[in-house]
Amino acid sequence: MPDLVENACRFLESLQRFDLRMLLAECDASVEQRRSAVEIDLEWYPNVVSERVVVRSPAPIDEALAALPPQDRKRIAEAVASGAASFPVTDDIDIESQADSRAEGAPALLSELLIQRSLMISVATGGDRIQDVDDYYRAREARIRQNLPDDVEYPNPHTDLWEWYHYWDANFGQYKDRRQYIRHLFGPAIEAISRRSNMLIVQRDATGWEKVDRALSKARAQLDRASAAEDYQAVGLICREVLISLAQAVYDPDFHSPLDGVTPSPTDANRMLEAFVAHEFPGESNKEVRAHARASLALALNLQHRRTATQQLAALCLEATGSTVAVVSIIARVR
Repeated sequence: MPDLVENACRFLESLQRFDLRMLLAECDASVEQRRSAVEIDLEWYPNVVSERVVVRSPAPIDEALAALPPQDRKRIAEAVASGAASFPVTDDIDIESQADSRAEGAPALLSELLIQRSLMISVATGGDRIQDVDDYYRAREARIRQNLPDDVEYPNPHTDLWEWYHYWDANFGQYKDRRQYIRHLFGPAIEAISRRSNMLIVQRDATGWEKVDRALSKARAQLDRASAAEDYQAVGLICREVLISLAQAVYDPDFHSPLDGVTPSPTDANRMLEAFVAHEFPGESNKEVRAHARASLALALNLQHRRTATQQLAALCLEATGSTVAVVSIIARVR
């Protein structure tokens, strides 16, 4: 039920729980009946029926959901239930693993961070034994450090759980202090990754046009940290600047005549790109190539002024802009 998940994600976003939203966005969710195992006199009473929230999750999100504290699992249950017709009252979620599916990118990295946080708290508060889980900790720590973006703070100094044991034994006598230390340790990385886009954006080679490459990089960074409509609108604004810089890089008024005879202004990306492409690919048979640049610019302008801008629209705009840059770069290199 995609609409149930979408509604739940909006619910969590309204609470500023971007971490839970990112996890749930990769899952399927439903509200299902759970019948009592005890039969009651059917003539007078129906079977006792309750409802449960079921979240079907790919790895490692399933493990991350299971590792969440009870209050976070309850919040997800409330979010999913808020979109159901009967709004069931439930304090937990039932997690079903999708064995043939695995999350990638930011959701997978967020899951690893949450699992690692939970494991460090567990061994320090009478839960898992270090000798049973240290191999998993060290392997996960290596994956986290390999996949963590350079601009994300992750100050975890403990390379293995025995090192963590010696640190807490010397510094934290109470469980609550150990929990607080770990939450503080993981907080910046979880917050930063939670706000990043989980859309798949193709990373293209640099064009060599400095302003174009720099602006494209800025647009990707903006999408990564965007969380509100105004942030997504800003992606459209930057994409428009990318296309203007691209047009300025390739347009030459001595060779490229505007199709409508109007001399383009320095920011008229549409006329400059159209004149450039028309010069290199003239004729009716090449109209689709010329239309490509127009469409990406129109999408950027639409997003820039759209007060209901979304992450999906911003990702589409960035992809269309990057594609236009790649197409024009190909034409320019051949020329």
